[in-house]
Amino acid sequence: MVALDILIVIAEIAVALAGFSAVVANFSDTWTRAKSMLLGNLLAQSGITLFASLVPLITSQISGGGEEAMRSNWMVSSACYIFFASLSLIYMVVRQRLTHFKSVDIAFCLTFVLAIGAQIYNLYAGAEAWLYLMALLVNIAYAFISFTLLIRPAFTAEVQGDPH
Repeated sequence: MVALDILIVIAEIAVALAGFSAVVANFSDTWTRAKSMLLGNLLAQSGITLFASLVPLITSQISGGGEEAMRSNWMVSSACYIFFASLSLIYMVVRQRLTHFKSVDIAFCLTFVLAIGAQIYNLYAGAEAWLYLMALLVNIAYAFISFTLLIRPAFTAEVQGDPH
């Protein structure tokens, strides 16, 4: 099944982004609170994407693989995504309120809201694999952009001749 193969690729990308981000964080000379928040958001997006990739892979083994079984598989997966992504979004907002960090990452919130909205529509429309996968791609896109923002100052410093 092609959709399940795509899920495996998405899971691998999520793990790679999270791993490379940890390496960047470890070797960064100039680590700031803003970078910590960006890394936390990136890891949240990668973690949700990884989890959301594994749920349908595991539940597809239970269902047997028929057309109706796969439809119910996508319904369960979409419902799980809505639940866990909503929790992650709520946690991020509460965390920023408690730490009084003023820079709210609007893009982080919007990617989750967009993906959650797509999953709600997916439940309403009859649970299609392509819509589920597109929502996961939104999360991966945000994680990739966050990763490039984390490494950007390192490249800028090297280009300007700064050894640090």
